Amino acid sequence: MKWKELMLNGSIILFGKTDLLEKNIKKIESEGFEVVRFDCREWDEEIFHKEVARKLNFPAYYGENLAAFSDCLSDLPINNTGILLVFTHYEFFLAKHPEVAIAMLEVVHINSWRFLLEGKAVMSFIQSTDPRMLLPAIGGMVPDWNGEEWFDKDRGI
Repeated sequence: MKWKELMLNGSIILFGKTDLLEKNIKKIESEGFEVVRFDCREWDEEIFHKEVARKLNFPAYYGENLAAFSDCLSDLPINNTGILLVFTHYEFFLAKHPEVAIAMLEVVHINSWRFLLEGKAVMSFIQSTDPRMLLPAIGGMVPDWNGEEWFDKDRGI
């Protein structure tokens, strides 16, 4: 299964090329994942909270902070194999609000492991038009580029 192969090095996988991103989204979707997409170009902390609450159907009492994000994410109903969260143009959010952007990924990563214990999966595809974008360790694991863009030369560097 492609989703298990991709999660070998963590639940957060980096993509640059949109064709590779879309190919992998389709494959993961065919394996029973619900796909939820976010465009991060205009995100600040407020827009992030409003968009995830809306797209993930968080309850009306969602507190619009990272603790509430973690609580509501951990309560998401997963009907099939899992949920794939796709964050495009992440470099914009990361540049403007690095602390929130990294903390949000920490929350996703922690909840991903919790769901795996229940036999479900939450994974994230982080797309960036910056082929040099690197993320720090998230939950002790450094998010890495997908296998087809893992080498710098594959990203045009």
